[in-house]
Amino acid sequence: MTHVAPVFTDYEQKVIREIAIHRVQPNAIQRLLETVGKPFSKLLTAGRDSNNRAVRGVTDRIHGWVEEGLIKTFKAANRISNPREVTKRYAAKGMHVDDVESLRYLPLSILDPVADSFKFGSSLLLGFEGALLGGATTMAEGIPGAQLVIPTLILTDITASLTLLSRHTCRIATAYGYSSRNIDNIPHLIAAMAPQTGTGDEGYLTLKTAVVTSISESGRFLARTGGVVFDRHLLEAEAPQMIRLITYAADRLGVVITEKELGILVPIAGAVLNSSLNMAFQQLGHQTAKDYFRRLILEDRYGEEIVSYAISQEIASLKRN
Repeated sequence: MTHVAPVFTDYEQKVIREIAIHRVQPNAIQRLLETVGKPFSKLLTAGRDSNNRAVRGVTDRIHGWVEEGLIKTFKAANRISNPREVTKRYAAKGMHVDDVESLRYLPLSILDPVADSFKFGSSLLLGFEGALLGGATTMAEGIPGAQLVIPTLILTDITASLTLLSRHTCRIATAYGYSSRNIDNIPHLIAAMAPQTGTGDEGYLTLKTAVVTSISESGRFLARTGGVVFDRHLLEAEAPQMIRLITYAADRLGVVITEKELGILVPIAGAVLNSSLNMAFQQLGHQTAKDYFRRLILEDRYGEEIVSYAISQEIASLKRN
């Protein structure tokens, strides 16, 4: 079949190239999340393709739980977001918006800056949430009786970060004319939050679990070894990875860390690590959601097949070069 290239505007052609670049040259964060999430994704795929009916049933049930969980997350995100936040951004540009869906007919050169305007605030909020709960989880291990709330803190951290990530996706969707309050757009919201390979969400949850577990283990280690002199053997044999990294960095800098100083540094390190993971995934989620809705708008304007062909041509060009 012969494809006749439509007359994309210069800006639309730039968007198509950006989408292709993100497919061919994923950034370091996306590659890490894909690598970490791949084993879990392969396990689910194998279960779905299994000849054993019981295995397929369990796998389908897991997929159902994940999808149901995402829908509930978006419902919670919608309760703490407001479409007026988006219309106010357009009003600041001198544009009065009565119907959010009418936004999708505007040039992408107008839509993109509004979508990007939410990036900093969302990153800041996710970073603060990660730092607050990451530090709290570490310190709770050293407070008698507070250990009982640690599972709740971990669950709260994961739930809160996913809700805030979903809230950002809701804002991006609305900025491009796909109201997050419209139930028909829920499939778009879910698709926009998942990276293109489908393993990024699993990677984020796997990394998130590893980070909060490491934070909790570090706090437990400090509480258990209170008053014990830290020697090289104890650190190498029993210390969690986070504490080993802190002491290794201190050794490289020629700094001697006491037990008291380590007790201060571990909660700070846990807060920074958890916060950084949240912010890193938010950056990737922002890019992924933007690409998804920009492509959706182009497909509405020019047709899915033509846009797919244009992107594939850009991908082929990038691979050749």
